[in-house]
Amino acid sequence: MRPRGFTLIELTVVLLIIGISTALVVPAIDSGITSREVRRAARQIASTMLHVRGEALARGRPMAMLIDVPENTIETVGGGRWAELTERAVIEGVGGGAREVGDRQFEVRFFPNGSTSGAAVVLSSRVDRTRNRLLVELDPLIGSVRVGDASS
Repeated sequence: MRPRGFTLIELTVVLLIIGISTALVVPAIDSGITSREVRRAARQIASTMLHVRGEALARGRPMAMLIDVPENTIETVGGGRWAELTERAVIEGVGGGAREVGDRQFEVRFFPNGSTSGAAVVLSSRVDRTRNRLLVELDPLIGSVRVGDASS
């Protein structure tokens, strides 16, 4: 009769397989979470832009949104909306028609006729700024917002 149980070699092989599997799966999961967080930050900026544009139309007066690159925050000027972006996503740069009003702080203006000053906000992963880059573009004439890939 053969004794029951596993040999040390069999246990070692199983632990080795588990270790290799974990080493392959964990980075893929982390990359997926980072990609999702960058997309979420882009949607947050886009929705805030659309909100401020709607407020300018509804109130019949110009409104503004402030993008603070060093603090990684966005806020409405006089509108009471404020958000700090996720730790995994970072505002890499702001351009378009956004006006610099401080040390890497940018103001985007929205007018009662639906037009805007325009803006182009580049977001990326905090860890690897070459991957998961998105561009949030605000059209200056009609105020539409488009989120797309910033790598091209």
